[in-house]
Amino acid sequence: MSTDQFQADRREALRHQLVSLPTLQGADDPTRYRPAQTRIDRLQSTPRTSDSNHSAGQGQPRSHWGRTAVLATAAVAVGAVALGQMSLTAQSAHAAGVLRDVVATTAAYTDLQPAPGQYLLVSKRGQWQNSSDASDPSQTSTYQQIIGVYVPGDESEDWVLERDWGIAAPVPGQIDVERAPDGNFYGNPWGLLSEEEMDALPRDGRALLDWVNSRYTGGSASRDEDNFVQITDLLKIGLVPADLRAGLYDALALIPGVDASEQVNLDGVEGTAIGRTEPLRAGIRQEIIIDPATGLVIGERTVATYAVYGFGADEVTGHTAINYSVVDAAPED
Repeated sequence: MSTDQFQADRREALRHQLVSLPTLQGADDPTRYRPAQTRIDRLQSTPRTSDSNHSAGQGQPRSHWGRTAVLATAAVAVGAVALGQMSLTAQSAHAAGVLRDVVATTAAYTDLQPAPGQYLLVSKRGQWQNSSDASDPSQTSTYQQIIGVYVPGDESEDWVLERDWGIAAPVPGQIDVERAPDGNFYGNPWGLLSEEEMDALPRDGRALLDWVNSRYTGGSASRDEDNFVQITDLLKIGLVPADLRAGLYDALALIPGVDASEQVNLDGVEGTAIGRTEPLRAGIRQEIIIDPATGLVIGERTVATYAVYGFGADEVTGHTAINYSVVDAAPED
């Protein structure tokens, strides 16, 4: 049976079997999953016997080696695909185990709460590369931005956005300061969703993934990529409350292809990277980096896993660091 539902069920069963793997060491070693002797091994090792009733015109028995070679080649190809699938399943299962720990940490964490007259400052420093010459994609340039969002402890006060555009500014050295009720800078909620919309969301991982999936409108390389990006875009703003963060991490564990590793943010702070590589987008890899002690998102990375668009293989094309603090004042206009 090879229906889509059967394959989905099989992958889910494998994921559950592997979800408690403590390490991926050796996951790509085919000898760990090779049967002791395959049917083809037995065919090749069994002595051939002659039939005493062969006529003169059948002096040599028919050889099955050609068919055996074809079968062997097919078996190797199928085995390679199976091992590749098993490796991906192991990676996803490992990530699910890591995310379970992150969910528990996040659920127990108390978010910073500014008092009236104070502000929660979520500061992001980012560095990105892009192709600077349309006629020559190998020419790339690097630019940085620093963005600070000040959320007031007094809900009647305006939010404040301070943005240092770096070299991307229309005027060199330009720094913008914006004020807006409820963080509606540029006419939209800075956190992508309003506080009321986030309060209305479920906290269960499966229910959250269903909600994200219902918002799919196309345009991504795949539906799984779109779900991953929707969730991580919301998380890396840094304004999602702890209980909702925990649910979103739980939802990430349900997306195929998600894996976990140890990485550092742009400030050099080590954290747990939850990432996904999209094969239908030339192997572009996107990650969020989580502080394992708090469950807070402390950075993000974008990696070109192939040498494309002027970037080298495994070159980091986007890198940020996110910091959280309570401050007594916000910038003036």
